[in-house]
Amino acid sequence: MKINKKGFAISTMLYGLIFITIAIFYMIINIVSDRNQTNTQFVNEVREELSVLVE
Repeated sequence: MKINKKGFAISTMLYGLIFITIAIFYMIINIVSDRNQTNTQFVNEVREELSVLVE
């Protein structure tokens, strides 16, 4: 059985590139999600402090 080495190398590179792209996309989504949660917590803390100052 003879394997086409060029086709094998191209498909390996393609699968690797797809895997890296998905991994980077997943990391970006996690960073944005974490930043959003942090901002929400910060806003809630500021609101609580302001409500204490107003009362």
